[in-house]
Amino acid sequence: MLKSLQAGRAIAALMVVLYHMGPAVEKYFGLGALAAPWGRAGVEFFFVLSGFIIASAHWDDIGRLDRLGRFAWKRFVRIYPIYWVVFLLAFTGAYRLLNLSVAEVLHGLLLTPTGVAPVISVAWSLQWEIVFYVLFASLIVHPALALAVLAAVLIGLPGSPKYLMLFLAGVACAVVDRRQLAVPGRLVALIGTLVFAAASAVETVSGGQPVFWYGVGAALLVLGLVRAERAGHMIGAHPALQLLGNASYSIYLLHYPFISAACKVAAAVGLRGPAWGAAVYAVVLMAAVAAGVLLHLYVERPLIDRLTARRPVLAPVAD
Repeated sequence: MLKSLQAGRAIAALMVVLYHMGPAVEKYFGLGALAAPWGRAGVEFFFVLSGFIIASAHWDDIGRLDRLGRFAWKRFVRIYPIYWVVFLLAFTGAYRLLNLSVAEVLHGLLLTPTGVAPVISVAWSLQWEIVFYVLFASLIVHPALALAVLAAVLIGLPGSPKYLMLFLAGVACAVVDRRQLAVPGRLVALIGTLVFAAASAVETVSGGQPVFWYGVGAALLVLGLVRAERAGHMIGAHPALQLLGNASYSIYLLHYPFISAACKVAAAVGLRGPAWGAAVYAVVLMAAVAAGVLLHLYVERPLIDRLTARRPVLAPVAD
């Protein structure tokens, strides 16, 4: 992973944490001034980045059926094991309140695209990740199959054009990068940042969700960062950003149940009102991020290393 993109992952994860912190302190402490509606756009950035990463890593696998096993195993290891850990922890802690059927729990565990994400609320985005992985896996089998799967997704899943657009924008960035087209990386990254920031301002003022413009901004930002780093201009190489980037998936999975539980505990012990809300906001924000980093270091990373070392025969050795 390029260091510039790791820094982007770190910032996107922090945006989503800030997005969920606002409603939590407003609900429990009556403090609404710290809302960050624009933080939700971190998900749009993740979708574009995912499209870029998958296309860059597996472009040469397209049309190669023998590469399907490797692709499937790598995606499984990256997404499911740590997700199941967080899912089961959250489910165990709140199962009496959730009142879920067995079918709903299974849908949650498998990340089937039902449009509902029980237990881990941010898992709705992971459902779309799985849809994109299935689409790319069909492309590895045969492009004709990919067209059929794409048609089925567009017809059968509401909202699919909007989200697939973001993934495909990332794929387009990967194509431009592979062809080594002359792109002024830092300038393109700056324009992408400005477009992304403008879309965030529009959302903050109007309450709308300019997903298209978030996608444009994220795509320009990803492409600009990549081409700048290829040219020797690295952005965001600070070790702290790199650590947060590495831990971004764990932070993303853990932060919402952590924030919810921490705010409940703070309110239960008598910390109430906006003044306490501001203090709780700062403490819980840092603690949620720290918890995600620890989860990455001591659970996610060891799981990935162990499962990668025990790769099934059906998945050839990774490049």
